[in-house]
Amino acid sequence: MNNQLEHRKNRARKHPKAETAQAKNTEQEKAPAAGKRRKEKIADFTADYRDAFAERPAVSSTEDDATEIDDFYPDADEDDALLTKWALEEEEAEIPSLPERPARKKGRRRYGVVVGSLVLLLALVGVVFIAGTIGSRIYTTVTDDSQLRAYDTFLTPVVMQDPAPFESIEEANEDFILNASLWKTITANNGTNYTEYDEAGRALVPLGDVVDACRALFGPDCQLQPKTPAEETFFEYDSVQNEFHVALYSSDSSYTPYTESERRSGGKVYLRVGYVSPSDEWRNQTSSTLEGPTPTKYMEYELTQDPSTQEYYISAIRSLEEEQ
Repeated sequence: MNNQLEHRKNRARKHPKAETAQAKNTEQEKAPAAGKRRKEKIADFTADYRDAFAERPAVSSTEDDATEIDDFYPDADEDDALLTKWALEEEEAEIPSLPERPARKKGRRRYGVVVGSLVLLLALVGVVFIAGTIGSRIYTTVTDDSQLRAYDTFLTPVVMQDPAPFESIEEANEDFILNASLWKTITANNGTNYTEYDEAGRALVPLGDVVDACRALFGPDCQLQPKTPAEETFFEYDSVQNEFHVALYSSDSSYTPYTESERRSGGKVYLRVGYVSPSDEWRNQTSSTLEGPTPTKYMEYELTQDPSTQEYYISAIRSLEEEQ
């Protein structure tokens, strides 16, 4: 309503009225006064025209004002149309137009769910794979005894002789050194290195190979004493040909090593070695539920590194029966 009145006032200012009803009344009041002055000046002349009109029309000032004011306003229909248009323009100016969103293609959301599920599945598979790999490596590291079993292979020719303890190779028995060196030589590569035999069917083994085996087992300072034993045994030595005639026999009746632990100190390796007897169930594989053998005794083997070959050799053997 305030906007409508303001609009009308603006239009009234642009088209001012020539006269108002109040101005007409003032002129009518001034007119008799001027007539009196004329009557005073012209006393001789009088004129009265009132009788010429049968009835003077009555004019309402309220109607004149209303008529005169209404002449400056537009018709109601035109005014309502202008106000409606103006209101619509204001609403359009106040409400910003939103950009139209492109219509989504049908099925895109479904494809997105499928792709997301596939990505999550692959991520889960990757996590499981990594966790399994790490767990497997940890288990292998904790339970891996391949190095200990490698020591078993190295010590087998020595343990099967059941040697007496010694602190240096000079203290070791000569026959023990010779027997262990021969067994290491002849059993290398599963005994396939030597294919020449004598009339008795014994393998011919060169002296130089036995010397090399002796140094591999007991170090570079070990002095091998080749000879034929006083008692009958599995070999004979031919000093003329510098070779051994070796008759191999089964080692099932001898001790076999089972290394349980390894300790390093001062550049040396200390092995706790169990002696497994031929009658042990684990060795005979009569029971599959056994996790390991039951050694009859334990010995400590001290290994020292050869600086020329960077390989370890046996430098001492000690008994561990006192610790049990």
